[in-house]
Amino acid sequence: MSEGDSHESRVARLRLRSLLVSQGGVAGDFAASEFGKAVGAVQNDVASVLLTGNHENGLGSALLWATKNKATSLQIFSENSAQVLARRATYFDFPIRVFSAESDGRANPALPAEFERPAICTADEAFAEFITAGGADVVREHGVVSGEVNGLEVCRVLHDEAGDPRLEIGVGAHDRETFQLLHGRTATIESLRKVVSEVAARRAAGARVHPLNQLARERMLRHQVCLSPQLVGAKRLQTAQPPIRRTNLKDAAPCCAEGVLVDGTEVVATFGVGINPDLVAFGADAREYLNPGAELIFVLPTRDASGVLQRLAKMLRRSARVVGVDVVTT
Repeated sequence: MSEGDSHESRVARLRLRSLLVSQGGVAGDFAASEFGKAVGAVQNDVASVLLTGNHENGLGSALLWATKNKATSLQIFSENSAQVLARRATYFDFPIRVFSAESDGRANPALPAEFERPAICTADEAFAEFITAGGADVVREHGVVSGEVNGLEVCRVLHDEAGDPRLEIGVGAHDRETFQLLHGRTATIESLRKVVSEVAARRAAGARVHPLNQLARERMLRHQVCLSPQLVGAKRLQTAQPPIRRTNLKDAAPCCAEGVLVDGTEVVATFGVGINPDLVAFGADAREYLNPGAELIFVLPTRDASGVLQRLAKMLRRSARVVGVDVVTT
């Protein structure tokens, strides 16, 4: 280990070694390297990777690191999200084992997680008409009803202490709280329309860079492609919920749509902006969740349709395509 190694990096390397020792898997010199939010080592052509952060989205980068280092198989250790990773590992034509890294130093094989499919309650669904009247697009994801403008959430149905539903207006939790302090807890059509108008102007094509058009750019791309599905060779596309719940609005996260290609083939589309190695694993998960028999396409701005994603897509057991489109995502 070099003097420039951080304390966290040294601890992670020691922990990886300890996990491998518990499996009887360390032979001779042990050299681990850090990459992204992970540390890894290759011994006897087996890549062993301990995720140190962003666990749920660590499979893609781990797989790239393993193949770059000429490994013929991969084992991943994660202290959380191991079951989701185990499910996603099954989509690749590459030997991958996933272990749950326990606090006592043991590593237990992770079983693939089952998909969660929470239903929308009738009381929450009743707000859909209000959201539409306010000018937002109704989005239903993992039991939550919300409204989006060009891909950005501007309102959400939540429940108070008594369990009664109410519509809160705002972009994210802090904005919703501020909006209530200024305008009260009861949402009005006029208030929603005002927010919708402001957000629509900020997220319009050619608008100046602004915090409102730097959030949820993947969803902005989805919105534009769903309006013009011919951009990806589709006859029609509609928004679809992702295979896992989105944790917040601030962090970039892929999103999904489903529909039909011009030749009549059913399709699941996964959208990304920028270079995200885990887009392929996410997309394969989305296909299995939404329509296992559909074709899978990864949709990105042309500048982001990189060879890295092409290479990962070719490693899937079932074929998938990367499609670059030229639209404005600011």
